[in-house]
Amino acid sequence: MKRLLFAGIALALGACASSPPPPPKPRCSGEPSPDGALCAKILSVGKYPPPLDESQVDILNAGENLVASKSFKSPAGDNGRSVVKTAWTPNAKFFVFNTQSSGGHSPWHWQTYYYSKKANAFKELDDTTGPIIKKNFQVKAPDEVDVYVQGTPSDPTDINTGTLKVVHLGALP
Repeated sequence: MKRLLFAGIALALGACASSPPPPPKPRCSGEPSPDGALCAKILSVGKYPPPLDESQVDILNAGENLVASKSFKSPAGDNGRSVVKTAWTPNAKFFVFNTQSSGGHSPWHWQTYYYSKKANAFKELDDTTGPIIKKNFQVKAPDEVDVYVQGTPSDPTDINTGTLKVVHLGALP
């Protein structure tokens, strides 16, 4: 019986010793993508502190090399955009973020953008959905983004209630 117990322990220890080490964590000082291949960094590039700052979004690869960048800095420093909320889609193909005006203009409008890994480009989600009026978008698997846009069936100008739009980013051109 003792021999069988020792054999089982030795087998278990041997299995643990031969397991490959876990992959190294990416050196991302921003928000790593779920697969660890990319990192999104939000930089403050304006002349004022938050919440009136202006932002730049940098996408870096695992080697921390810049692969894409989008600046929201304005010439005067008070008419750009500041990134507020960010999220990667669970499939790691898109980085979604919304912005507010650094000068306080149109406080109801949360211009929302996304970075496409495949296209290596930034695109404005509002161009597809219409004006997004709520800052708390939801990201769901695999690449769905739920946003509220301006208008209701009874009032197309409504900027308080809005209408829910579900967007599958992978289906967009």
